[in-house]
Amino acid sequence: MVLVWTLAWATTHLLLHRLVLVPLSDSCFPTPNVPKRSISAPLHTRAKENGKNSEAKPRLRRNLERLSDSESPDPAKELADVKTVNSTKKKFAKAAWKCFVYSVSAIVGFYVLFSDNWWMEPALWMLDFPNPTTSEMKLYYMIGFGNYMYQTLSLRTSETDFAAMVLHHSATIAVITASYCFGFTRVGIIILFLHDCSDPFMEYAKCSLYLKMQQRADLFFTIFAAVFIITRNILFPYVIRCAHIHTLLEDGTRMPRGSPFWTNFCLGCLWVLAALNFYWGFLVSGNEKDALFFLRLR
Repeated sequence: MVLVWTLAWATTHLLLHRLVLVPLSDSCFPTPNVPKRSISAPLHTRAKENGKNSEAKPRLRRNLERLSDSESPDPAKELADVKTVNSTKKKFAKAAWKCFVYSVSAIVGFYVLFSDNWWMEPALWMLDFPNPTTSEMKLYYMIGFGNYMYQTLSLRTSETDFAAMVLHHSATIAVITASYCFGFTRVGIIILFLHDCSDPFMEYAKCSLYLKMQQRADLFFTIFAAVFIITRNILFPYVIRCAHIHTLLEDGTRMPRGSPFWTNFCLGCLWVLAALNFYWGFLVSGNEKDALFFLRLR
């Protein structure tokens, strides 16, 4: 089932990229034309007609050469412009795809989480262990697992944040897998949702930035920063603390009885995620230079 959802995200990305994202990028960022221009043809022709091309005075010759140089195209600059536009197209398509993915995941997570009220009381997170898992919760798990697996497989070593993202995605996949297999699905749903809330705003801010809509980009980045700090730097550590407390049994051992290793492993992965979130939160809440560096990282 996990492999099916990973392939489903890959297929969706391929179809959406070809049918929507590429045409949208082409319309938003047209590739500059490189016209073929003749160099000062009228002036040279006029000089030749007057029979003065070979006998032109030094001053006239210098003027003609200067004008020819100013009208001649710069191949290096035109090639650089084309590369810049193509790079912006790729970045825009990538940000638009991530905005779509995280929006879908966040909407499904919102529906699953707020369709019941157990999330309001941390003591209920471990009640009836292993937690009863509804079909909607299983669907959200498969969407989240497939998404993070596909993103991990799509990472490139040339990306600036390659190591951090591999560590983040690996820890997330480990937590999703262990929490699903060992019945900690309520905590797993909360963690997934907290990590999905802020990302759509960030990706939309990046799309706006590429489109040179600076005010809109600033607005959505501010919303993203606020949601990120609240969900990942405040609520997420609180969830980890509650997981530490409520996975303890009466005799002081970890749940499940007799096999505490995987619970301690999950808690360790959660603190790895928390450390990365605090690092990114520091960049988000820092000065403009740090915020721009964060956008380049993500």
